[in-house]
Amino acid sequence: MEQSTWPDNVRYAFLISGALSERVIAAFPELDVSGVTTGDTTLYGRVDSPTDLRGMLARFDALGLTVIEMRRLPD
Repeated sequence: MEQSTWPDNVRYAFLISGALSERVIAAFPELDVSGVTTGDTTLYGRVDSPTDLRGMLARFDALGLTVIEMRRLPD
């Protein structure tokens, strides 16, 4: 079995277009929400693997959310 090269404690921030409802925010229990200041919402948190990252992106898409920016946060 190949050893994973994904580092420990990787965190990402996702800038989502618009203000999110409590129902949508609840779909991402592993992410925290920062204050909405520009009309857009930032979700951020730990991402444990590339598979988890793809799963989050798929959930954004399934909920019809527009990801404006995605960036890895410093360690």
